[in-house]
Amino acid sequence: CKNIMAKFRNVNFTMEIGNGYGQYVIKATYKGKEIVAHTTDSEAWDYLNDDSDKEKHLEALRHCYYKIVEEYNR
Repeated sequence: CKNIMAKFRNVNFTMEIGNGYGQYVIKATYKGKEIVAHTTDSEAWDYLNDDSDKEKHLEALRHCYYKIVEEYNR
């Protein structure tokens, strides 16, 4: 299982392929809490590890970060 490590706004996280087609899991420690968030955004997966398109790469980082914050606030 391939996973991608990234950092945005001082939050380290990983994104990996989940169970089923188009399912992705984002894992992070945010404000001392272990977070596991789910997304179906394949574009975030594609561009998270590819900064050839800076705008798409930044969108991918933001998407994952917001998913982490959203899960934290539940």
